[in-house]
Amino acid sequence: MTWLDLTENPEAVNSTFEEVPSLTDVEIVRVVLERDGPTVEIDAALNQRPDKISKRLQSAGANAVTLRLQLLGVESVSLEGWETENRATVEIRPGVSSRIGVSVAGPHIRLSCNCSWVRIAGLTAYRRESRV
Repeated sequence: MTWLDLTENPEAVNSTFEEVPSLTDVEIVRVVLERDGPTVEIDAALNQRPDKISKRLQSAGANAVTLRLQLLGVESVSLEGWETENRATVEIRPGVSSRIGVSVAGPHIRLSCNCSWVRIAGLTAYRRESRV
């Protein structure tokens, strides 16, 4: 079982990647807490280049994607740390008291959440310049 098997709406990822992308050492670019649901949204810039990208986005030079995870029916959440660069590993696993447990752990950020569902809210393509 992969992390993607625990999500709702995995089609966006399946149509862009031939293999399930790793959530290890990704860059967390956004975390949003919303009262409706309650919901937590996490945007993570994936390290893997997409295998399939539309011709329109290719012509614009897109070569990377940011994954938006929506954690729905949040039962508990904790967040420690936040920097301008938040490299971390995201883990999505079956929960103990809730359906799903999500953790984000890196040198500058620690987030843990128990929720009822994890939904792939979308992928956003962009041009990643090579790191120096």
